[in-house]
Amino acid sequence: MLGAPRRASGLRRLKRTPVGRAHHLASARCTHMPLSRLFRLAALLVALATTLLVARLVTHEWRALRRVMVAAQAVADLRLSLLATEMVAREGGPANGLLGDAASAAPQRLQALSDARQRSDRALDALAQALLDRQPAAAATLATARDALAQARHQVDALGALPRFERTADAIRARVRGMAAVVQQLAPTVGVLANTALQALPALSDEVQAARLVAELRENAGLLGAHFTAALTRQQQFTVDERANIERTRGRIDELRLLIGLWVLLPGQSDAVLQAWQHASAQYFDQAGVLLGWVTDNGGSDGRFGLDPAGFAALYEPPMDSLLTLRDVLLAQASRRAAAEREDALITLWLMAAGSSLMVGLLVATGALLQRRILRPLAHTTQALDALARNEAPASLPAAAGKDEIAAVIGAVHKLQQTLQARAELAAERDQLISQLRDQSNTDFLTGLANRRAFFEQAQREITQAHRHGYGVVVILMDIDHFKQLNDQHGHACGDQVLVDIAIVARRALRQGDLVARHGGEEFVVLLSHADLASGLRFAERLREAIAASTVVSADGQLIRYTASLGVAASQQHGLTLAQLLSRADAAMYAAKQGGRNRVCAALPAAAPVPLEPPEPPDAPAAS
Repeated sequence: MLGAPRRASGLRRLKRTPVGRAHHLASARCTHMPLSRLFRLAALLVALATTLLVARLVTHEWRALRRVMVAAQAVADLRLSLLATEMVAREGGPANGLLGDAASAAPQRLQALSDARQRSDRALDALAQALLDRQPAAAATLATARDALAQARHQVDALGALPRFERTADAIRARVRGMAAVVQQLAPTVGVLANTALQALPALSDEVQAARLVAELRENAGLLGAHFTAALTRQQQFTVDERANIERTRGRIDELRLLIGLWVLLPGQSDAVLQAWQHASAQYFDQAGVLLGWVTDNGGSDGRFGLDPAGFAALYEPPMDSLLTLRDVLLAQASRRAAAEREDALITLWLMAAGSSLMVGLLVATGALLQRRILRPLAHTTQALDALARNEAPASLPAAAGKDEIAAVIGAVHKLQQTLQARAELAAERDQLISQLRDQSNTDFLTGLANRRAFFEQAQREITQAHRHGYGVVVILMDIDHFKQLNDQHGHACGDQVLVDIAIVARRALRQGDLVARHGGEEFVVLLSHADLASGLRFAERLREAIAASTVVSADGQLIRYTASLGVAASQQHGLTLAQLLSRADAAMYAAKQGGRNRVCAALPAAAPVPLEPPEPPDAPAAS
């Protein structure tokens, strides 16, 4: 009997603690919460947990599918990059043939070189188009390699145009190294695409790495043949440097042969890969090996080869094609593996989505069934019992009274919604007014263009981004020629129409991301993003021509023509601050004015601006 009061006292002390009070309040809330509300809360928690689980699973499968799709696209791009590398490497054969030809190149040699260059250009164009959106960094590297290729071609053509006795061995070796260097510059692009495929789908590691090794073997095979060009052209012995380069390249070829052979002999290798490797070994290492040994022996003795570079290429290049066959087999196997992985991921995603939809549907159907069959009748019964408790005679299960607490809460919420809606409308009107005021303060009322203040703010942000990311910008200042005379002769309304028309012309000429504003009076200013001086001059010239072709009609019905003078300054030549660019462009614009108007003038870093040569305009606006 004494234990009961002690236990009760302990319970009272527990309730006085924070944990006890929270537990007591939660128990009281659950005890007094209506069953319908408790069920809705439980259903909401279950639905939330189910939705999160389903979203997690579907998101995981979707990401897996995306990785597989990225890998498949990367393999396709890798094939293009290896093909482009191959075409550039193949171009070395006809180029070497031209260097080793007689005083005047044979037409067939020139045609073969032209065809090889066209194949290289087509392959590089296809690769550049593929990389433009997906791999901008690799596209930039590719553009650098193409510039190097153009320079190497020019040097080959220049040397090939000389008489054969004037083509020194050093000059020939320099041209050969130039073409080989282009192939090396394409290697980073190949590496980026291969790494993209491996990161997205590591299962492609074997085929992709083996394909890269085979492609490198083909490049070194071509490089080995290029080492012979100078000696074959001059019919001389190999120099010490040539022997060292030949041995170094042959050593790398042997190393790559060993690595590829070890991988091919791994268990589970496909028959297509084994057959392609056996064919490549027979064609290149056996058949071409005899030719390489014969050339190496003659180059180390008397240097009488009996072959010129073109003849050597005709014998040497066909066996090398077997290496490309092996490379294509490996890439095709990687593509099939990626396609299979994609199909599996797609099927898994669809099954996951269907199962998740079925689970959610069952959950909703179960909740609706419980609500209709259990909770709603129980609620009506509760309302009826409550009416009875208030001494109201229920004839049946009545609906809820119209002035009970729920109705009061609903009325209060409705009033609150109306109040919040009214506040939201007032806030929206306020924001709209603020936005209109901001637009009016930043917009020129006549032309609708940004005004000087708005241009300075936007241009400063753009120049900051250009400085951070390393791209160029161009500022163009434009002034209408003889604008005061036009106003005096035809009225300010005509002058205003000229300003409006120039604003329309400028807007049509701009790219997305460029800026145009009214700088003040009859002056306009343009900022071109991601542009250099040459592109800025081209744009300015097109704008000048468009303005010169425009007309307005004066109040008395005359057709008025007008022109403008433009000054161009670029960040690469004139500084990367807005003040410097505006100052240079302003000086160039006044130089255009002094040079006769209706022309474009480019600002130079240290000398007077040099105007372009457009047609001579009339000194004053012409009316017709």
